[in-house]
Amino acid sequence: MRFTYAEAMTDPTYYIPLAKAAEAAGYDAMTIPDSIAYPFESDSKYPTPRRQPRFLDGKAFIESFVLASALCAVTTTLRFNFFVLKLPIRPPALVAKQAGSLAALFDNRLGLGVGTSPWPGTTS
Repeated sequence: MRFTYAEAMTDPTYYIPLAKAAEAAGYDAMTIPDSIAYPFESDSKYPTPRRQPRFLDGKAFIESFVLASALCAVTTTLRFNFFVLKLPIRPPALVAKQAGSLAALFDNRLGLGVGTSPWPGTTS
């Protein structure tokens, strides 16, 4: 059985200690959140019971590949899975190059989950 530590947007100073702690505790992987910005207004409803993403308000949105690189550099066995990388707002060839480079540098410890955003305006 494998276990993944799921972390959403948090204080940027927490990510490295959390990754080290997850690895020390025996977790197999950690999620890497992805978003561009918090939309203060949206016509769409967030897929939670309250239909609001208030848990993201005021959070720092660290660029996902930068975060994955930093966390891979301070761990040795922990895998990192994007959860979920917003592919429609990025050039696919660049994403493939970035993911392949991270995989090559860090012993193939990157999982690439791609998708869209619940907010249509962030991917159009």
